[in-house]
Amino acid sequence: MAIIHLAYTGLINPSGASPVLTRDQVWQGLQRKIRFAQEFVPIITSCTVLTDTPTEVTREVVFKEGAGPKPRATETVRSYWPSWVDFHQEDGTLVKNVISNGSSLDDGGLCMTYVFEFKYDGMEDGSKEIKAEVVKMSGMSKMAVEKSIETIRQMVVDGKIK
Repeated sequence: MAIIHLAYTGLINPSGASPVLTRDQVWQGLQRKIRFAQEFVPIITSCTVLTDTPTEVTREVVFKEGAGPKPRATETVRSYWPSWVDFHQEDGTLVKNVISNGSSLDDGGLCMTYVFEFKYDGMEDGSKEIKAEVVKMSGMSKMAVEKSIETIRQMVVDGKIK
C-alpha cells in the first residue's frame, strides 16, 4: 500500500476579494460542505448524510470517475470549532480542512488549508504510478481549496450564509 501526503493553503481574502469573509462565515460554509459536499468539491457528485449531530456526521460521498483511488467513500466527519474539520474514510484516508490566521491575525489574513492522506492499495511508494498520482492529486487539492472558498463567498453574496 502506498500513502500520499499532500497539503495546499489558499488565502481566503486576497486583495480585492469581495465580500471579505469572516471566520464565522467560513465555518458556516464548512458545516454546509459536510452535508452538501457536491456544492463545494466538483469531483464529488453526491453526498448522502447517514447520521448527523452538531459535532459528528457520517456520510457517503460518490466521486467522479477517475478522481481518486475509489469511486465512493463512507466518511465520519468531525468538527472542531472554530478551526478545523476532519473527514475520516473507512480505509484510513484522512482529509482535514483548516481555517487559520495569517500574520495579520484578522479576517483579512485568514487562510484555508486542506491536508490529505490518501491510501492506495496495489501501488508502491516511490513507483512511477504513485508519482503520477501525486501530480494529479496535487492539482485536485489546489482546486478543492479554491473552489470551496469561491463557493462560500458566493453563498454569502446569495444570502445562504450570513
